[in-house]
Amino acid sequence: MSNVIHPNFKRSTPFIANVIFDAQSGMWVASCDALHTMTEATSYEALTERFWEIAPEIALANGIPFDGTSRIQFRHLEDAASRIAM
Repeated sequence: MSNVIHPNFKRSTPFIANVIFDAQSGMWVASCDALHTMTEATSYEALTERFWEIAPEIALANGIPFDGTSRIQFRHLEDAASRIAM
């Protein structure tokens, strides 16, 4: 067993999508500065599905490499206002 990473091993850095729940509107919102993308949905599951649906098209339109090896990391951010509303 070897711990050596082969030179042809391609590890892509994930795109970071920050996720918040907007208590005032009742919507989940995801935004990713690196992809210039923002979208919203009524549930977390619908939000991540929607984000994966639009990310490749928006990346292509902005000249950002995005393919089958691209990864998105969803980071849930919580603020005091959303904590009180829950």
